[in-house]
Amino acid sequence: MKVFIISALVTLGLVTSSLESKAQEINTSPQRKYAVGFKVGEPLGLNARIYTRNNRGLDLSFGTYGMLWGSNRKYGPHGRFKNTGWALSANYIFHTDNEGKNFQAYYGFGGQITSRRSYPERLAPYNAYENRTGIGASGLAGVEYFLPQSPLSIFVDAGLYLEVIPVPAFMHVQAGIGTRFNF
Repeated sequence: MKVFIISALVTLGLVTSSLESKAQEINTSPQRKYAVGFKVGEPLGLNARIYTRNNRGLDLSFGTYGMLWGSNRKYGPHGRFKNTGWALSANYIFHTDNEGKNFQAYYGFGGQITSRRSYPERLAPYNAYENRTGIGASGLAGVEYFLPQSPLSIFVDAGLYLEVIPVPAFMHVQAGIGTRFNF
């Protein structure tokens, strides 16, 4: 896991440095419409943003689920997670007006789909597992810093996943730091 995290950080640094070299070619107008980036945390993976009117937008994330914390934890009344899975989330966000400013705060609510292996107690003698797909609600809040004269931004956010099916009220805290290329 340490090798994976170090590799992710090195990749993030290389992507950031290559995007900064392109920054001079891109119009850095405050009227941003889209953003794509990478997040290190929960979930660890890709992040995209679509900005709409009236300080609203759609935040999409796809990546690992349970990698940094929760890779071996109780799941439901009779089982455990012992691995990492994937998660896809979409949140409708509200953000502060950032025209002419470098900082932006945001929060939002939406849904998430997850997939992991569950090891129920009834299958413990066989060391067997079941593939579990979960569907639930998600929420996040964070801050973003837009680098001056650059299309790059750095963000930190945290949130919560609350599963509805198959294990109602299963909760998973999510947080991370990342960078986005805004255009």
